[in-house]
Amino acid sequence: MAEVIALKLAESVVSETVKRLADLLIQEAVSLSTVKDDVGRLKDELDRMFSFLRDADAKQENHLVRTWIQQVTDLAHDIEDVIEIFISKVKSSNFITKPVLLHKLRSQITLIQTRVKDIFEAQKNYGIQPISAEQARSFVADRQQDARRTDPDLDADEDEFVNLEKSTKELKAHLTREEDKLSIVSVVGMGGLGKTTLAKRVYNQIDVKKRFDCCAWVFVSQQYQPRDILSDILLKVGWGKTIEETRKARETLRQLEERDMISHLNQVLKERRYLVVLDDIWDIGAWNSVRKAFPNGKKGSKVMFTTRNEGITELLDLHNVSTSPPFLDSEQSFELLRKKAFQKGKDGNYSCPPELDQLGRQMADECKGLPLALVVLGGLLKMKKSADEWSAVKKDLKSQLNKRGLKERVDEILALSYYDLPYDLKPFFLYVGNFPEDREIPKRKLIRLWLAEGFMTMPTSGNQATPIEDVAEQFLEELIDRNIVQVAKRDHTGVGVKTCRVHDLMRDLAQSKAKEDNFCGVMQLQHQMNPVTASSSSSTTPRRIAVYFGSHLDHKAVWVSQLHPHLRSLLCFDISALSLLPLNKEQFELLRVLELGFSRGKNSKCKMSKKIGDLIHLKYLGLRAAGISELPSTIDKLQNLLTLDVRDNDGVILPGELSKLGRLIHLLMPLNAKASHVRIDKLTSIETLKFVEAADLIGNDAKSTLVHVRNLGIQFKSSKEAEVIIKAPIVKSGRLRSLTMSMPQNDSFSSLQPLTDCTLLCKLDVTGKIPSGLQFLPPNLTKLVLERSELKQDPMKVLEKLQKLKFLRLGALSYKGDKLVCSAEGFPSLETLQLNGLFQVEEWRMERSAMKSLKRLDIEGIPQLRMLPEEILYVITLQELNVSMHQSFGDRLKGEDSYKVQNIASVNISCCFWTGVLVLVTF
Repeated sequence: MAEVIALKLAESVVSETVKRLADLLIQEAVSLSTVKDDVGRLKDELDRMFSFLRDADAKQENHLVRTWIQQVTDLAHDIEDVIEIFISKVKSSNFITKPVLLHKLRSQITLIQTRVKDIFEAQKNYGIQPISAEQARSFVADRQQDARRTDPDLDADEDEFVNLEKSTKELKAHLTREEDKLSIVSVVGMGGLGKTTLAKRVYNQIDVKKRFDCCAWVFVSQQYQPRDILSDILLKVGWGKTIEETRKARETLRQLEERDMISHLNQVLKERRYLVVLDDIWDIGAWNSVRKAFPNGKKGSKVMFTTRNEGITELLDLHNVSTSPPFLDSEQSFELLRKKAFQKGKDGNYSCPPELDQLGRQMADECKGLPLALVVLGGLLKMKKSADEWSAVKKDLKSQLNKRGLKERVDEILALSYYDLPYDLKPFFLYVGNFPEDREIPKRKLIRLWLAEGFMTMPTSGNQATPIEDVAEQFLEELIDRNIVQVAKRDHTGVGVKTCRVHDLMRDLAQSKAKEDNFCGVMQLQHQMNPVTASSSSSTTPRRIAVYFGSHLDHKAVWVSQLHPHLRSLLCFDISALSLLPLNKEQFELLRVLELGFSRGKNSKCKMSKKIGDLIHLKYLGLRAAGISELPSTIDKLQNLLTLDVRDNDGVILPGELSKLGRLIHLLMPLNAKASHVRIDKLTSIETLKFVEAADLIGNDAKSTLVHVRNLGIQFKSSKEAEVIIKAPIVKSGRLRSLTMSMPQNDSFSSLQPLTDCTLLCKLDVTGKIPSGLQFLPPNLTKLVLERSELKQDPMKVLEKLQKLKFLRLGALSYKGDKLVCSAEGFPSLETLQLNGLFQVEEWRMERSAMKSLKRLDIEGIPQLRMLPEEILYVITLQELNVSMHQSFGDRLKGEDSYKVQNIASVNISCCFWTGVLVLVTF
């Protein structure tokens, strides 16, 4: 089976190289003019080789064939290296050195052509024949159509609740027992047994949450950072009830030392009965690092662990009990497999066709009762339709499960789902293994990284029917549908993915397979261990590296010496300072991806090194929260750059040379970036532009030339600017999907009527006065945020008619009236409602059957409002209520109006005083 994996990755590598050479022949026509024919022939040879790779599948058991596949992979990499190194050097050459470089390149091409000849000779000896490319393209097209038809089950976790009744009752009893002092409840068991599933099921029960004054759930993992754990808990127990509070709290927490965070959390918890879950804790050190933050609290306070390490409980200094989810028996195993392999029928059951029943039961038994193995196997079988296909899976399953240990057996079952992935999907999955354990991965970032890596071909023109990022999103959805990747959070539509994560066993699989085939590697500096070892051979060291920096390590550039001499991708996580990255090292000259993920602590201001300009092959540059004060003028050399992310670098200065980056697609800036010298109009490929001043769009007529923009964030200084932009092609082109606009307090939006025609617009965020009302709103909005709108008419009359609206925030000063009325059948799709800073509202009325899909309600700073509407009692979908109001409102909700919220799983009430600025005091 390993040979198949090597084959598929080889296909991906060769395909990527062919595309890259084709791009270089166009983009670097001047640099390659004298060797254009030579490079073209190499591209053609690789293209021909690609067709032979497909036939190697039938002969993969031959170790000579595997050697041949590795030779093809190495050849493709070396061709890219030779051409790109030449391009890097020739651009800085002169009439004396250029001939020397050309002579060296031709010599290297001659050697490569000899290797090509040897590889084709070996291909004949092994009997490998070409297979039609049309056949492969047809297969991929069919699979993409299948992926588009899938409708991910948003309540998929419910399907995994099999045989948990007894464990649920036991765990619930532990959590609700009232000990005098803080106690710990541990959910223990091997990976994939369902510890987190069980813990979540109990944690989310209404009667459990109501016993506690506050609750928090945080992930820990092996690569834990104490300040991240503390920060996440603080945000969930009182520092971030609403989006605005959360944003301000995050800024405050960034400035705090770890010991201060411990002190703050201790103060918040000591007068409360609290429940804090530390999910996936690996060793006692993680607990000890935050132990002082947890006081006894009120009687009955609990901390819950989920862990694989039973030994942790023996080292605790507090009273503790533990429980374990059970393994499933044969019938329960088949029940879970059915739920994952088949769609739910009209009768609410997951029926298995009779011809598949016996096969399914036999395969379910091979999973030995482990839920994760059954879930992943079910995802694999979901893609198979016939008994023959199921029999083939069963045969593969039998041949792989030749080991006695349960852990090894599970690993093979998980690996089988990976083997079944089409070749073009494998790199997408392997890449996810680069991210730290239990880390939520933003979908947009992941897709942009995939594109920069070359996993998908960027269109040469703007006439592609389906945008390339939408196709990449379909690939992610397929990985999710196969239960290989998990959804962490849904976006504002409630259907799309906002963040995803990978179960740690699947992540281990991804890293293992990636290391096996030199696809990518991980360096864990915080543990002083480096799985990547120094090597002079380009075939034994990965070209993609993820580096996990630690918080207590004497960082030096020693780790750089262990990198591949021609590194292509460097992902850094929890890096504390930009100075730790020696950009002058030769290993970085061919980098395509540089993502620097900075730790949450405060970063001192610094200038970006001019050496960044030497990385001319960069396609992705992530510098979010790097503490950068200014980007250097050498940025103009990054002609291949597709994504530049400099968000959260307050006041960063962007040079005029940025205007020369004609291929840039995503430009992400902080609100106060200084970009006045940048000719935005020159960035004609831009699709994401956040945040830009309107004057920079109006100057040089960028508002007319940037017609591919899909995500736009603008800061206006006057109504005249807004009127010009709203009527310009950048908006009227009809491509916008997300629009954020802000206007100063002393001015207003004169008319937003042109937005009515933006039928693709689904996310709108407007800050500023809207005197003309809300009749302009486009029909397909799913998320709407209004701040400082100063509306005079009740906005609910218009908003409740938006059939697709799922998220609504009426922020500070958005409405100046005294009454809100929600009609029957209004807001049919709304899931989240946030009311904040509506100072004049005295009454909120609701008719029955209004907001029948509402799941979360946030109410903050409405000083005249005295009570919740009676009809909130009948919104049976409501799961979370967050209230930050005056004391009489809170007292009433806890007392005479408590019946209105008795069926809501999570109710958080705090008290605040409003004097124009929010001051939060929790009780």
